[in-house]
Amino acid sequence: EVLGIQQIGVHDNFFYLGGQSLLAVRLFAEIEKAFQKNLPLAALFQAPTVAELAKILSQEEWSSSWYSFVPIQPIGDKIPLFAIHLLGEGLSFYRPLASYLGQRQPIYGLNYGLAARKGNEEEVSLPPTKDLAAHYIKEMQAFQPQGPYVLLGVSNGGNVAFEMAKQLHTQGQTVAKLILFDTIHPNLKLPQNWKNMS
Repeated sequence: EVLGIQQIGVHDNFFYLGGQSLLAVRLFAEIEKAFQKNLPLAALFQAPTVAELAKILSQEEWSSSWYSFVPIQPIGDKIPLFAIHLLGEGLSFYRPLASYLGQRQPIYGLNYGLAARKGNEEEVSLPPTKDLAAHYIKEMQAFQPQGPYVLLGVSNGGNVAFEMAKQLHTQGQTVAKLILFDTIHPNLKLPQNWKNMS
């Protein structure tokens, strides 16, 4: 009904049938009405078919291993771009980028804990960068087990992306691109008046 398709098999993938994030929101609203279960959207990436969603709905409790994994633009045939959260902005900062890059470039966000739902990292105590990077790598590799990887980070998210690239390199994985914007290494000593400098 949500996709406007009459014949769908229980093993057909929601995204291969033309599903995207706005339709996913409608789908989960319908699921909540029918089953009185409120699932996070991340569930659809772990279980994108009717058969797989039915298994989740039949469980008393379900916790997503992709709790930090958030689709920004899930469709496309290029190497996925993994964008790291931006403190104070969450992943909403990357939505204009997704529009600019177009439908061929899949973009997924990595956003720690409750921030993935609330978009407010100030309410969440972030773990050390090394631990956060390891957590994001685990979730990213649940989706894409092997490189090459494309990582993007802005500000503090750039430090996390850089640490991820180092850890992936240690694993023997390929990082095709590491894109950093407005990122300052945490050990860099800046002058006290650095904000007034042009």
